[in-house]
Amino acid sequence: MSARSTWAALPLKLKILLASMILANIGSRVYRPFMPLYLLSLGGSVALVGFFFTYDTIAAALLRPFGGWVSDSIGRLQTVGIGTVFGFLGMLGYALAPSYAWLLVATTSLALGRSLVGPSFRAYTAEVAPQGGMAQTFGVVNGLFSVVDIIGPLLGGWVALTFELSNVFWVAAGFMAAATILRVSVALRQPYHWYSLRLSGLTAGFKGMFLGMIGGGLLTWLLITDSLRDLGVSLYQNLEPLLLQDLSYNEAQIGLMFSLFALVYALSSIFGSRLADHWSAAGTLALGGVVQVMGLGLLLVGQSPALILGYFVLSGLAFGVADPAFDALLVVAAPPGHMGMTFGLFRTAISFAAMPAPYIGSLMWENGNPLLPFAAGAVSLGAAAVLTWFALRPRVAELPGGASMRSPAD
Repeated sequence: MSARSTWAALPLKLKILLASMILANIGSRVYRPFMPLYLLSLGGSVALVGFFFTYDTIAAALLRPFGGWVSDSIGRLQTVGIGTVFGFLGMLGYALAPSYAWLLVATTSLALGRSLVGPSFRAYTAEVAPQGGMAQTFGVVNGLFSVVDIIGPLLGGWVALTFELSNVFWVAAGFMAAATILRVSVALRQPYHWYSLRLSGLTAGFKGMFLGMIGGGLLTWLLITDSLRDLGVSLYQNLEPLLLQDLSYNEAQIGLMFSLFALVYALSSIFGSRLADHWSAAGTLALGGVVQVMGLGLLLVGQSPALILGYFVLSGLAFGVADPAFDALLVVAAPPGHMGMTFGLFRTAISFAAMPAPYIGSLMWENGNPLLPFAAGAVSLGAAAVLTWFALRPRVAELPGGASMRSPAD
């Protein structure tokens, strides 16, 4: 199935929802690469930057299971409509925040919004995917979605350089307002199944996911390998803008590097999704980890413009190849009737494993060497790739449809 035919087979509501996700996340990418710089401009230290992103991770982790449970209970589109209101309020909070402490309050509201919208969007995408094209559907959606990382950082860099850094939050709030209108329009006429919102459903979801994650099967090894992957990336990802700033890159140049990453991601996600559906989802996931380690290796060798460029290209390729494969594997591993909660709770479990990583990475930077978090990340990502190939891949191959994750009818 080609990318064009996959897109044509998707329902209109998913396309509208995807458009809203693109608008909202262009807004977040307008400010996100520059948040570490903004925190420093408010008088913070590198350690406080690490604490901020650790707090952001904690807030998201605690709220995601709740969002997934609401999505499974009252409906996907309905939950997106509710979540977008909290997201918009959080973005306004960023724009109006007078201090570091107020940024933490706004982050909490944004985390609640993301916890409701994110799992619902992923679950809805899986539910409407054409038969036999799960990874390709996620590949098309992820590829189109990655336009946010092309436009957002470039726009944010221009705004920060031309006006003031704080103005990026007002631009972001404008994009979120447009996304809110689209999401609410899709959710307005949907029936809200409040009667299904029972605590027993939340308890059953927790129990099923917990048993799955400790059972030694596919879900267990997905948890182990992706926790290592997330741990490795979280050690250094939020420090990339600071490293570029230390190398005398201005805001526009920093935005350009993040946009380059997104462009490569968009192009490679189509290839990665086809590879996952027709060869091996677990093998494709392992391949993405190897490519990311190669990119970090370039960065550790030197920080010349050519090596920095190579690092962002290989990073985009690595994530573009791996992400659709991971989404497809998680859909297959989800307990029946709990797909939304699986996306929410599984990401929470991974976040708990990686929770201290941003702060630890910042301490490595301040007390050791700015490249130390990147080296530690490479070690963790390398371990994840090895375990994915030798432990996760054989378990996937035992499932109906085999390693490719295609349905028998495909």
